[in-house]
Amino acid sequence: MTAHEPPAQSGADAGEERNQVKLGRYEVVRELGKGAMGIVYLAKDPLIGRLVALKTIRPSAHADDEDTKEFQARFVREAQAAGILNHPSIVTVHDIGVDDPTGVSFIAMEYVEGQNLKEVLSAGRPLSFEQAADIIAQVAEGLDFAHAKGIVHRDVKPANIILLEGNRAKITDFGIAKITSGANLTTTGQFLGTPNYMAPEQIKGTPVDGRSDIFSLGICLYECLTHRKPFGGDSLTSISYKIVHEPFPPLQEVNPTIPDGFADVVSHCLAKDPVKRYQRGKDLATALRAVIRGERPTRSSEPLFADATVVTRGDREKQMTIEIPFPEAQTAEVEMEAGPQLDTNPAAAKPATAPVAKPVTKAKSVGVDWKKTWNGLVSSTPDWRKLSWKSRINPILFVTVAAIPLIALAIVMLVLRSKQVAVPVVDKAAEAKVAKERKLRTEANRVLHEGRVNDAFERYEELLRMAPRSPAIGALVLRLSQLRQQDEVGKQQLMAAQQQFDQGMALYNQKKFAEAIPLFEESFHLNPSSDATAQYLKLAQQEDARVKAERASARQAKTTSKTSSQTAVTPAVTTAHPGTTATRAPQPSSLVAGAPASLTTIVNSTVADGYIVVRAGSDEVARENLWAERRFFHTHVSKQVNVTKEFPAKNADLEFWVVVQSLGVNEHRVLRAQNFEPGSNHKLVVTFDPKSKRVDFQFN
Repeated sequence: MTAHEPPAQSGADAGEERNQVKLGRYEVVRELGKGAMGIVYLAKDPLIGRLVALKTIRPSAHADDEDTKEFQARFVREAQAAGILNHPSIVTVHDIGVDDPTGVSFIAMEYVEGQNLKEVLSAGRPLSFEQAADIIAQVAEGLDFAHAKGIVHRDVKPANIILLEGNRAKITDFGIAKITSGANLTTTGQFLGTPNYMAPEQIKGTPVDGRSDIFSLGICLYECLTHRKPFGGDSLTSISYKIVHEPFPPLQEVNPTIPDGFADVVSHCLAKDPVKRYQRGKDLATALRAVIRGERPTRSSEPLFADATVVTRGDREKQMTIEIPFPEAQTAEVEMEAGPQLDTNPAAAKPATAPVAKPVTKAKSVGVDWKKTWNGLVSSTPDWRKLSWKSRINPILFVTVAAIPLIALAIVMLVLRSKQVAVPVVDKAAEAKVAKERKLRTEANRVLHEGRVNDAFERYEELLRMAPRSPAIGALVLRLSQLRQQDEVGKQQLMAAQQQFDQGMALYNQKKFAEAIPLFEESFHLNPSSDATAQYLKLAQQEDARVKAERASARQAKTTSKTSSQTAVTPAVTTAHPGTTATRAPQPSSLVAGAPASLTTIVNSTVADGYIVVRAGSDEVARENLWAERRFFHTHVSKQVNVTKEFPAKNADLEFWVVVQSLGVNEHRVLRAQNFEPGSNHKLVVTFDPKSKRVDFQFN
């Protein structure tokens, strides 16, 4: 089972577990794999007859070792984390236990038959853009389900994505997942995960959440589309630096045939700041399915209004609500509460009791501070109603009161200015270049799909001049150049085939069928799709055979007549022996008269296309392809030709043709007046060198 990365063992412990026939209640069927800490078995649950995968761990000899304890804790946590997840895109965990006799801990999980995504990409299995998007969308939905349960995977990578029949995907191995409601077993500065697929916050050691898994899944999507990693390097330091600080190579530079919609999705997943990524796995899945439909992918909602990616117990405890009521509303409330306490009897006037405001239960009201500040300012000024027009106002107080609105206005202006977003300077030349590249790429793809090779070559050649470092565009230009050469060679072959056909027709009309046949044959080899050539070749062969048959009949009749006349006048030859008389008839000139001749054709070549045709007079002795097809991969490979065929004995020309279309080779050789005696065996060995395009042969 490729769904898990199995832990391994060595020494006596490994041998003991390989001989294990039972773990807990589970009956071991066979070993699936092994790694550094244990073995993965295929086992059967006898209670319900279900096949499961048992992931095991054996305690180290140093039971007090901190690393071993931490690994055991993570092993148990894998079952606890994944055990609460029941989703079509997540490998299900059924049980956890310890085998009493051996002390081996194990997890029983769903047995999944399939290849992981890493194996598929390494084997070069073709995945269309739509298939890759569908796989990543399924995994994103599974991760969204886990995030909603408070679980972050933290090790999303192709090796942990299993592909089943029907392009169904499952995410597995929550062995280093963080249970946000439980204890954190990660020590300071420790990496959990695979460096090539880590999010920037994982590398920097800052808190992670579901958006970290989305970053890792974005790397998987990039690798599926381009078959290369966005952040490569030859060391952990180099890879980590690129993930945190450097941008990734754009998709279109790596492969210009990738649809434009994927660029938006990948850039959104691989944003360095988690706030700028997709906030939910379901948002990523929705965007990918939109790209599959040919639509523009939608962006996720703003983080301020988006649902929390992971809701944790600690987050709830740290939440604070600060209420800031409007000062006017609070003043009105205080006045309403103070109203009934005022005494309207002037004779019994008492000092007014200050109204007491009700406390705010959730947080200290900022409005109260504002009110105290204002009351203090008012209490420090004289009673305006008692001032006469002749009274002098303190200048300092007057300036202070007058400056308050100006200071408030200045503060507001500073706040508004600080919130203004700087408008980036638009590089019109760069934008025009990008637009021209996109237009050229679109037109080139369109004409290439229409089969217009020359037009596509011109556009891709211009695109290569604009982006000379793009390996994908360079490969396309080279391939199109080869196709153009083949097309030119094909045109020349068609012209030569028509010329040979016209000469053959002239001889056919003159009833020179034997001379017309080689011309029709050569025309047919140059253009096998010509129905007229095939038809007249057959007619010429039939007419030639008829003429030869008539001539043979005439010769036979003449020979029979001559033999009869000789027999009538020639006496029998007698040999006298004592007591006997014997008569001996004339013997034939050959003991194998009437037996066929045979020819063995052998071709030594390394090309993966083309064919050879061999004729002895009018008899076709061999017609063989120089290549064979691999059915599984639908590719051509070279093959060795070794065929033997019998034909009537004759004196005739031996001809053969060697045609290799990809190299423009069309070689025709003639060996005149060969004597193929009855019962004789002959061999023709042809050698073709693709570098020099030279054809050599031996005949005996």
